[in-house]
Amino acid sequence: MCPTRSSILSFLSRSIAVSLVLLILSGCGYQLRGSSLGDLLAISFSGTREAPVTFRAIRDTLEESNVNIVAPASDVVAVHLLDERSMRRSVATTNVIDAAEYELRLELDVSITRNEEILLEQATLIAERVYAVDTANLSGSYEEQTLLMDEMRSELAQKLARRIEMVAGNG
Repeated sequence: MCPTRSSILSFLSRSIAVSLVLLILSGCGYQLRGSSLGDLLAISFSGTREAPVTFRAIRDTLEESNVNIVAPASDVVAVHLLDERSMRRSVATTNVIDAAEYELRLELDVSITRNEEILLEQATLIAERVYAVDTANLSGSYEEQTLLMDEMRSELAQKLARRIEMVAGNG
């Protein structure tokens, strides 16, 4: 059976429409948001004892962007980790007044300087998640909470990388 003229035209019109959409997206500069820190090659940190687990996530994120963590020096962006807080609160209950869902909140206070110049005065980065509690499987619920905290630390590291890129620019 030979394709009909209308089916060929339909196929061609769909192909042209898809091609136009792709051309428009590429022409307007559409790209996936990444964690590139531009020309920034080195960053120093202080206060890493305030948030040791989060600092590891930050270090991993920066290493992926080819940024070295160095000792404080002139003309090096300095990130100061001031405080980290984690909270858990019940947001929903069951009919017997047990917690059914918890909200996890992780906050990281930071400031950013370069050569004694304040680029970012104290700012609080926040990550939040809500998860359901299975009272029949408390160890599974605890494991889920631990995984969510790891995800939230990675999210804070990404937020900090974007904040550094925004305030530090290209030097």
